[in-house]
Amino acid sequence: MLISGGLAIGQYALLARAHHSERGLGTISYGGGLLAAGGIAFVLLLDTAFVTLAGLIWVCGLLILLAGTRRFFARPALLGWWASSLGVAAVLLLAQWTGLLTTQATLRLLCLLTVPLWLMIAFETRHADNDEQWAMPRGLLMAVLVVFSTLFFVIGLYLVPSENLHLTLLITLLVGQLALPYCYHNALSHRLHTRLIKLVRYDALTGLLNRRGIEESAIRELRRAQRYQQSFAMIAVNLRQFQEINQRYGFAAGDMALRKSARVLKDIAGDSGLSIGRFTGNDFILLCSNLPMQQIRNMMLEIELAINALQIEHSDSSFHLNCVVNMVKAGKNGDTVYELLHSVQTEIQKRKAASTPSKTAPSQQDVGALLNKIHSNKGIAMDGLPEAA
Repeated sequence: MLISGGLAIGQYALLARAHHSERGLGTISYGGGLLAAGGIAFVLLLDTAFVTLAGLIWVCGLLILLAGTRRFFARPALLGWWASSLGVAAVLLLAQWTGLLTTQATLRLLCLLTVPLWLMIAFETRHADNDEQWAMPRGLLMAVLVVFSTLFFVIGLYLVPSENLHLTLLITLLVGQLALPYCYHNALSHRLHTRLIKLVRYDALTGLLNRRGIEESAIRELRRAQRYQQSFAMIAVNLRQFQEINQRYGFAAGDMALRKSARVLKDIAGDSGLSIGRFTGNDFILLCSNLPMQQIRNMMLEIELAINALQIEHSDSSFHLNCVVNMVKAGKNGDTVYELLHSVQTEIQKRKAASTPSKTAPSQQDVGALLNKIHSNKGIAMDGLPEAA
């Protein structure tokens, strides 16, 4: 028990080293360390009348753990009336020392007092952070907390014989000192892994999928469409003259144009579940799985009208955007994701070239008129020169 308590304190100390990068970790480490210290105190004071002091340490540790868990899952670290549990524990200890309660009865009442705290901590773990969704590590942490609340509830209700009370508490504390820090470490690792995936697959400027993310999503959706014989199409949106915007108004104006364009695409996609990504600097891709062709065409028209109507206000300047929207379909323009992406880029370049006024070669008459003008200018210049001596 002493060894497991020392190991638990060491694990919480390792957890505290990361408290600068994640909120609540330092508070969780202090609370978990107090729980482990309470287990050690329970072993050292086992055959004395002061063994109930371990229960007071448990209550303190659980209150601090509750505050840290709330912070870890993006909640205010407010205890409210839960802090009164500490006063109740102090009253129980006072009643024992004055002879109103026996040592075993005080221990059982302290175990019952910790049950709502365990359940409240488990309740707080249901709140997902912005960087994660519901996952097995948080579910495991909640399950462990509920199990401990059940065990302390069983011990407090006299369902465990008096002769086995100390042994049952020792086993419960031993398991808790090994399982609880592991669950918090696992939850932290999952959060950091989720955040790393988000950084790798999402564009920091627009919040859309980046090139890697949109390619991976396109591969998954194309395979699913081929498996279930559904339609699959890509809508490509290219912001025209984007380089000129950066050169004339600055990169901050270009970033603002990208963010507003991304917001327009999100609004048009709505709740349809379309995957949207920023493929290159000024190219966006929308993945359309199992959508009617008429709906795709309406969406393309809506995108073009909405982006062309955008007015970007930057400093004392104002400008409008212009875009080219195109679509390619699986089976018609390619059978793989990379063929479709190549096709959509080719189509965009064709549309941009078609909409750009072409510079035709000068005719022979224009060339002749230009040469005659040059010769006449030379003759005027020669006539104005003084004659040689």
